[in-house]
Amino acid sequence: MAERNRRTVRDLRRGNRARVLQRLYFDGPLSRQELGPATGLSSGSISNVVAELAAEGLLQEAGIVDSDGGRPRTLLKVAPDGGLLVGIDIGETRVRVELFDLSLTELARTERLLAQHGYDVERIVAHVRTGVADVLRDAGADPHRLLGIGVGVPGIIEREGPEGPDGRRTAVVHGQTIGWQAVPFEQLLREAVDVPPEVPLFIDNGAKTLGRAEMWFGGGRGAGA
Repeated sequence: MAERNRRTVRDLRRGNRARVLQRLYFDGPLSRQELGPATGLSSGSISNVVAELAAEGLLQEAGIVDSDGGRPRTLLKVAPDGGLLVGIDIGETRVRVELFDLSLTELARTERLLAQHGYDVERIVAHVRTGVADVLRDAGADPHRLLGIGVGVPGIIEREGPEGPDGRRTAVVHGQTIGWQAVPFEQLLREAVDVPPEVPLFIDNGAKTLGRAEMWFGGGRGAGA
């Protein structure tokens, strides 16, 4: 019961942080007063989450605006220098690796062609390993500033094994069209990619990740956000 309660509190906290960051990505800069209705969180929750994110360097002030008959309001935005993100797309013909700052401005990109070797697991893991190293080097970036690595891959993603500290199980990939059967892809990447072990690794179906990106930042922006 105690473990379940800890997980519930952790998930609630993570969800509140995600709501605030998501709204600032989509609609920012916003004031604390605007974040309340935008996220559905109480003013107290907004104050706590904003203070927490600001203390971690993930948010910063973006100016002050006048309010109707009240005190001026401080605008907030995602801090570009608050951390780094790596996005990896394993497509039909190539592996693309991109490095972003926290405002999702691209800092570096590299691609590896797959035409000759297809979806050989070892080859793709090697492409990811060298690709991540290349974008970090090209941007002069410290891997300890990475907040996460996201990977889109063809196939069905299943979670197996015990839960890790973040409450997630290890990702295993099943892909009939690419010849992958229960490939322990997350474990292979963990062993190969030279980043700090605490950096979160998120693996999902590539069509889902591309669709989500289109909904969030492309032509479908705002739909269901």
